[in-house]
Amino acid sequence: MKTLVRYCLRLTLCLIGLGLCFSLTFSVQQTFAVEGQALPKNWKKISLQKMKVRVIDGDTFDADLNRNGKFSNPEERIRLLYVDTPELSKSHKGKDPKFGLPAKGFLSSVLAKSKAVLWIDPKNRTGNYGRLLAVLEVKGHNINLALIKRGHSYFDARYAWPADFKTYAKAEAYAFEKHLGIWSFRKSRKRYLLRLRKEGKTVYSHKNPYFVSKIKNVQEINLSKYNGRFIRVRGKIKKIKTLGKGAKLIFLNHKRMKKGLPVISFENQRKWLGLEKIRKGDVLQIEGFATLYKQKQWQIRLHRAVLLD
Repeated sequence: MKTLVRYCLRLTLCLIGLGLCFSLTFSVQQTFAVEGQALPKNWKKISLQKMKVRVIDGDTFDADLNRNGKFSNPEERIRLLYVDTPELSKSHKGKDPKFGLPAKGFLSSVLAKSKAVLWIDPKNRTGNYGRLLAVLEVKGHNINLALIKRGHSYFDARYAWPADFKTYAKAEAYAFEKHLGIWSFRKSRKRYLLRLRKEGKTVYSHKNPYFVSKIKNVQEINLSKYNGRFIRVRGKIKKIKTLGKGAKLIFLNHKRMKKGLPVISFENQRKWLGLEKIRKGDVLQIEGFATLYKQKQWQIRLHRAVLLD
């Protein structure tokens, strides 16, 4: 009896995924209707035309790049940048076939079309497990961006930051506000917002309860009023303190905090954001969660920073 129940459950999930895959195939052009494709510039271009591919999930696929009829892992495994679609296999993030199958179906449908192209950053070719990091373009359209705007993925900048951050952030906010994909239901919205929060980021939408839309003056802000919420502040660097393992505390001028308001940052963040050479007196826009460190010190956990004139 248990075997029959498991079989019926698997069959139901497959049918749901197949049905959604067909519906997505017919709505690809609608999905592509996005303002600004944010395609990379000066990256290496690899054509996938008439190339054998095998889709693993919504953000990963194999491509027979050397055209020998086989897939070499990890050399020929592609991991799409800026996205992280729901898992189809066991993971520390949890298995989520309800939304993972439609994401995989969407990627399969666009790869089946002609004129698919990979864009590879020569300065950031591979991620963890040695997989090739890429932006996928099909008929002039950015598929990574389409996955986000369709709600198949949240906006993920763990492996690199896109040059056009705002376009990706807007695509994620659009899917969130339209209740698409992973943002469709209250329970899934809450689950994915909590996952993002653990990773130090969130959806840039006024409808997101964690996001404070108004940019604050760091001189006046009281972080205790924004505990656990994602804020944006502007201020001048008072000093920078180096910690262990590439971490640094960036202190911003603050009227009531003698040492300054601390912002915790990490090496990869500063590298991708172009902040390696920041110094005292520079003006920054800091974005991240307000947190109480060890129940003693209020600080901002950096997600993004912009150097202002």
